[in-house]
Amino acid sequence: MERRQIIERIRAAGVVGAGGGGFPTHVKVDARVDTVIANGAECEPLARVDKLLMAAEPQLVVRGLQLVMQACGARRGVLALKAKAGDSIAALEGVLRGRGLQEQIELYLLDDFYPAGDEFVLVRQVTGRVIPEFGLPLQVGVVVSNVTTLADVARAVDEGRPVSERVVAVLGEVRRQAAFTVPLGTPLELLVEAAGGAGVEGAQLLEGGPMMGRLARSRDVVTKTTSLLLVLPEQHPVVQRRLRSPERQLQLTRSACLKCMLCTEICPRNLLGHGLYPDRLMRNLAAGVSEDIDAFTGAWLCSECGLCAVYGCVMGLDPCAMNRLLKQKLAAAGLDRPPPRQRPERREGPLRQVPGRRLLARLAVRDYDVAVARQPFTPSLSRLVLPLRQHAGAAAVPVVEPGQEVAAGALLGEIPPDRLGARVHSPRAGRVLAVDGNMVTLEVE
Repeated sequence: MERRQIIERIRAAGVVGAGGGGFPTHVKVDARVDTVIANGAECEPLARVDKLLMAAEPQLVVRGLQLVMQACGARRGVLALKAKAGDSIAALEGVLRGRGLQEQIELYLLDDFYPAGDEFVLVRQVTGRVIPEFGLPLQVGVVVSNVTTLADVARAVDEGRPVSERVVAVLGEVRRQAAFTVPLGTPLELLVEAAGGAGVEGAQLLEGGPMMGRLARSRDVVTKTTSLLLVLPEQHPVVQRRLRSPERQLQLTRSACLKCMLCTEICPRNLLGHGLYPDRLMRNLAAGVSEDIDAFTGAWLCSECGLCAVYGCVMGLDPCAMNRLLKQKLAAAGLDRPPPRQRPERREGPLRQVPGRRLLARLAVRDYDVAVARQPFTPSLSRLVLPLRQHAGAAAVPVVEPGQEVAAGALLGEIPPDRLGARVHSPRAGRVLAVDGNMVTLEVE
């Protein structure tokens, strides 16, 4: 199969980065690189579904990696996952041996540290190359793709199947921690119901994990980037950190910052030699200083991994939130990113990697670090709400109307002309109830 045909089938199926970024995969793989890395590291400490996939369906991951290598003209393929994922390692090794692919594709085993799954960190670990500031992996000859995305690629190219469902792990204060395969557009409250319901009053839902996840509402729905739903008590520190207003964050910064530099010492981007200095930002905000332009524009480099707040700051401050706020203000003021400024990476970088087990303890979520299995999804579904923007870029343009009957896999939204985007398809057969803004509501059978 020719590379253009592979890319077109990926585009037609609406495949996007399933690891959280949601970047349209047909755009990412339309490149020429020497190395493709399958990211199975699962950056979030409690993430589970990629390990389940690699253990249960390793052939899909390997096939997807082969297809992306072919599309990119890459000679080297790497399956990168943590050394603790024994079942996944054994399953992938079996496929590579069985298909005689050891010369083309290798396993790279990572230590259990955070953020091992960050693509800047992963590329440095696997290849020794450092992605420049504001850069992309392809600038150093690499494409990185999440393993669930690669499985979607295999289904799209070999079977013509569009992306229509997700495996989502439900952890935390529920009666039965488990993983469920559900159609896109499923309300999050039904996932909690499938897990036996919340075990505490006033539970809060966190979509995406304790480090980088966002507080969600029960009526929010599963999208192409959903993989983890964490149910926590309202008073849990992970929840409370997200409930602080920007004004409160700034007040705490001005009153409590010790100017100790621990936030910078542990910053993954700073350790790679990027010009991000959270301590300077916090110091300037605390003192009301605005002349240190480099410190403020360095906020653009922040990946919002949260290590500075959760593990670095001894005063419980949140430099990550301050970076996020500053990026919004810089954008509103029309201030562009500065030119890339590469400095030598820090020699002590490997010594400052944060162990996953210690991070779980610091987050107070260690009790939720349990093995889960896929379970049947039993709640009845009568409606699905499909956002037309489940990806990076512009929302898809609706191609259906209220009252229209649609089949499973039917196209609901098309990529706007000359825009970055992805298609959206119907997970099940049914009838279109509403097309409202960037949402399509289906009554399903």
